[in-house]
Amino acid sequence: MTNLPDEPDTDTDPYDEDRPPSKSQRKRDMQQLKDLAVRLTELTGDTLERIEPPELLDAVKAATRIHRGSARKRQIQYIAKLLSKMDIEPITTIIDSIDASTGVYVARFHQLEQWREKLIEGDAEAMSEICSQYPDVDRPRLRQLTRQAAEEKARDQQGAHFRKLFQFLKQLDD
Repeated sequence: MTNLPDEPDTDTDPYDEDRPPSKSQRKRDMQQLKDLAVRLTELTGDTLERIEPPELLDAVKAATRIHRGSARKRQIQYIAKLLSKMDIEPITTIIDSIDASTGVYVARFHQLEQWREKLIEGDAEAMSEICSQYPDVDRPRLRQLTRQAAEEKARDQQGAHFRKLFQFLKQLDD
């Protein structure tokens, strides 16, 4: 009778922790960073100004001015290199908050719509929730927009004030 060696436990390979990532994994990681760098170059205005550190912000601004193929590609690679040396979680949060294809954006959008509906219905809890989340909100303006939107709804219209209220809430969130 031959003794068969025990099969190695693939779930707990003791060498996995000591090994550096494979070349393929490093390439995949770098490609993700390049994709993030491209998304950063698509940001504008106040969203762009929220990027930290300043060195990264300068590199992104430089990339937006470059329109030639190879020069732009090098700048994107430089941004990706900067990203590889830092925690990218805050940056992905910024991008996800404005990218309509992400769940973060959709959830934020739904929250704003719910607040608008509750405000129009006269829900005082929604008003206090907004005021507690955004302490420096212009309360008189919020009440005015809410009152005007409620009057529109009473007339079976959803016009300008309905949209203005949503835009006001959206600006608070930005």
